[in-house]
Amino acid sequence: TLSPDTSGDTVASTAGTAYGNCWMCHKLCGMEVSLNGDGRAQEIHGIDGHPRGSAGEGRKGTLCSKGLSQLEKAYSPQRIKRPHVRKDGELQPVEWEEAFQYAADQFEQFEDEHGMEKFINWEGWGASRELVNIFIEEFLGVPNHMPHPTPTCFGSMAVPGTLMGLGWGNIRWADYPDTEYLLIWGRDPLETFSGQWEAKQILDARDRGATVVTIDPVLSESAKQSDRWLPIEPRKDGALALAMANVIIEEGLHDEEFIEEYTYGFEAYREAVADKTPEWFAEEVQDGDAISAEDVREIAIGFGEAAPAAAMNSWTGLGQSPDFFKGAQNVVALLGLVGAIDRPGGQRWLGGATLGNAFEERDIEVPHNADGKSSILTDKEAGYAAMTGKPVQNNVPEMIRNGDIRGMSLYYRNPIPSGAASEWLDAIDQLDFFVTIDAFWSEASRNADVVFPEATQLEKPMVGAGGHGAYQNQGWITGSKAAIEPQWDTRSGVEIVIGLAEAMGYGEQFPWDSKEEYVNDQLAKHDLTLDDLEDEDTYVLKGEYGYEKWKKAGFANGSEKFWFDLDKKAKLFEGLSKKAGTEIATEPQWIEPGTLGASLTDEYPLEMIDARTVFISQSGDQALENPLEQLAERMNLEDEDYRGNYVLLNPVDADPREVESGDMVTIESESGETELMAKVTERIVPGTASVEPYGFGEGSIHRDEEGGNNMKLNAPDQYDPATGQIDRHLGIEVRQSGGEA
Repeated sequence: TLSPDTSGDTVASTAGTAYGNCWMCHKLCGMEVSLNGDGRAQEIHGIDGHPRGSAGEGRKGTLCSKGLSQLEKAYSPQRIKRPHVRKDGELQPVEWEEAFQYAADQFEQFEDEHGMEKFINWEGWGASRELVNIFIEEFLGVPNHMPHPTPTCFGSMAVPGTLMGLGWGNIRWADYPDTEYLLIWGRDPLETFSGQWEAKQILDARDRGATVVTIDPVLSESAKQSDRWLPIEPRKDGALALAMANVIIEEGLHDEEFIEEYTYGFEAYREAVADKTPEWFAEEVQDGDAISAEDVREIAIGFGEAAPAAAMNSWTGLGQSPDFFKGAQNVVALLGLVGAIDRPGGQRWLGGATLGNAFEERDIEVPHNADGKSSILTDKEAGYAAMTGKPVQNNVPEMIRNGDIRGMSLYYRNPIPSGAASEWLDAIDQLDFFVTIDAFWSEASRNADVVFPEATQLEKPMVGAGGHGAYQNQGWITGSKAAIEPQWDTRSGVEIVIGLAEAMGYGEQFPWDSKEEYVNDQLAKHDLTLDDLEDEDTYVLKGEYGYEKWKKAGFANGSEKFWFDLDKKAKLFEGLSKKAGTEIATEPQWIEPGTLGASLTDEYPLEMIDARTVFISQSGDQALENPLEQLAERMNLEDEDYRGNYVLLNPVDADPREVESGDMVTIESESGETELMAKVTERIVPGTASVEPYGFGEGSIHRDEEGGNNMKLNAPDQYDPATGQIDRHLGIEVRQSGGEA
């Protein structure tokens, strides 16, 4: 039985089963929700065969620990429960209509006083981010768009890969059902997967006999389940890739036909790797003997012999330091070398279904009011943009202090734990107008002028479409109605935009009464509704596609060739060379750690990295007790009176500092410090300190701000000059809190 809730969406109202789509890590795994007689969600389970929550047709659907936390998230007393506006300098709870009108008046006043060229819109993590962007940028005319999530997540990996022709996301997607050799390189997909399908298909590949090798400074869950673990030192991945290429070419395992017909710059590549032997890597690049020359040779030959059914799974681990700009080029080049691009068992170019345009379905003209306005974020002459013209998140606090940015909107986005945190803590209260949409309080939302509380996933309709998932040759669409009524006085992101649009005089262009109506218009191009999707256990498969799509569509660099040598971007590399004080070549090349990124010194000799875990997604779950408890249990530190994040240290580094597991320690760089708990383990290579997971401490949504915000150690100028990617590989020291190192 369905009854309308106060927002207009329909929800299950009696005991029985409802549906949902998990958005904890933004991947939409299907959920079956058990309700009691009061309409309260009691249990949630996965959906069999779901493209994101299962390994494929006939396979069991499951939810990870983040997905199971949806119950706690929906009913958490830590949530923002009502709209708030700032009166007399203080945030005060108000009714929705007052919040909408207050925000509308402030937007109009801001435009009159400053112009929308001084307002910045941050693309966020929320499920309605597309509509939020359309309203703020196209209707209100805001030209400054901070994208999600390139500046903080993977820029130094995605941009070189795209320039070469692979495409920004394709380095993640292997053809798992057919691959014979899989390199998991600087990622932990069994712990932080893109939906349950990914972890399950990796384990399927291993179980049917494919070789799985993990290359990582940390003995991750993926490494534990692999055939081999190569404990590489941070930022030396590019050298390993060159040494592998040396072997593959020497052994004649490269794909000569693919290279001849579909690549550019191979001779420059061949010359670049000619002296980069496995012995060079083992003896001259790495500091220890954890990876031998024979290890390199065996991995290279195995990968080359399996090709084209050879693939990689790599992402943020190779995308969070300026030095990885070249390292990524070296790694991606291996796929072109063996011709393993969009071929059975190789690196997949997944196709996908797309949702329709709800405005076009209603014949509504979107005004595009930002057209013709310049964005200070991407204006190189203003001095804030990266060399490629991409926005630099770390530069926004300076823009605020300079008066170049006077207003800001956040939608499930918190810049404080994700780069130059101290700068943000200093600048965020200097804005003239600041509006946020979120579910939990943080230092960011507490500084806003308007706070709109959004309903969580179980409380609102969900929809999504795409390609990367369990079905390697088909796209998919998944969606569900609201499973429970919105808790407290919250609304979906779509309804928040509609309410704000009405207050600003755009009501006719936003005619939907609920998110459900809006979603059904998005589904109309496929002759589907949310009712239809729920009748199909929340998902349908759409279309079919094959391999070697580059033969017809070309490569992602806009040409018919895969580019080993990026000499078409010579000016970019000239700029990088000037920045580094040494030549940065256009062809694959080894550059030492610290050439573009942070350097290690005698004062700060440990290399800080950071990571995610299966319990905590980005900066979004730190307010929930169950994930925090599970994280503590994973570290075997559940008996400690502490529920923050941890820094992993090898005993080689911990012992001389007299640090033991469970000790509170201070990690410090040239730019700042923060405190968190130590975990001493041999799972991490010496000389490295891994903060797991990030997103804690000052500025986070953790109600006590417990743990360490490791981005307080990141300085404003520590980012990739080419892409704007924040440098998360920093030189640090670790000392007992209250004592000397």
